[in-house]
Amino acid sequence: MSDAIVRSFYRAAKHYPPKDDAYLTLQDRKGDPPADYPEAVKRSWDALSAFDSEQGVREATEEAPHIGKLIVRFDVPEGAGVTWEQTGPPGHYDLRGDMGFLKRCLTDFVAKV
Repeated sequence: MSDAIVRSFYRAAKHYPPKDDAYLTLQDRKGDPPADYPEAVKRSWDALSAFDSEQGVREATEEAPHIGKLIVRFDVPEGAGVTWEQTGPPGHYDLRGDMGFLKRCLTDFVAKV
């Protein structure tokens, strides 16, 4: 039996399962961030946004409905190719690393927003 710590993260999605473009960071989509952007934004530019609760995703979609109307859950084992860092408001995380591995961590369609 493995003793790896597994963390659940929730993301907004437009489709279930999320399409490949849902695993692209702003760095992947747009290149380097503009020099005049705030440091906190630049720090998260190469990461995917995720939350530690469904409620966090619901609040994010209220502010930015274009990110998707579905909530999906990823169960990510520690030390297995994807890292997480708490950033921004409480409950928000930046996910970095092997996005192919993250795709395999998709465990559930949770709800429609």
